[in-house]
Amino acid sequence: MDLQQQSDERLMQLVANDQREPLTLLLRRHANSVLTFLVRMLGDRARGEELFQDVFLAVWTGRQTYRFPRPFRPWLFGIAANHCRNERRRRERVPNAVDPLTLEASDESTDSPVDGAIATETRLLVEDAVATLPAQQRTVVVLRVWSGCSFAEIAESIGCTEVTARSHLCLALGALRKHLEPKLREHG
Repeated sequence: MDLQQQSDERLMQLVANDQREPLTLLLRRHANSVLTFLVRMLGDRARGEELFQDVFLAVWTGRQTYRFPRPFRPWLFGIAANHCRNERRRRERVPNAVDPLTLEASDESTDSPVDGAIATETRLLVEDAVATLPAQQRTVVVLRVWSGCSFAEIAESIGCTEVTARSHLCLALGALRKHLEPKLREHG
């Protein structure tokens, strides 16, 4: 059977058996969602791109720890989440480390420059609010909203139950609402 038609889990099984070609296909399949996750978690596009390489290097070096038929996507996001936690710890230890929110504007099509400015301002308010969430809640929000992960995938990625993942999302949404409502009222 052609590699293109193989499931992620089967491809990772081949990678675990020291085959490199399937890893390239996995990288292509998951590049956008992993990079989006890293950038949103760190608030720094350049550092997100650097960690993206580290994540897939970790997939290769940790290939022997993958157990088929474990779902690949949560395993991958678990590795990415661990890299984000390590990066946050590193930033806390380095006193001059900068944590800029340098996410690039998406290519949003807007009807007018005013609509574009409003969309950009709203996006920045949301990104700022998400950045204030505790790490676990931020991880759940980013995995659910921007990476489209199911609660089962989120739970496996962060090592909790689905109920706990749902609870983290509920708490995060409440905190985001509390953070954003006053700001949106003053801009609205």
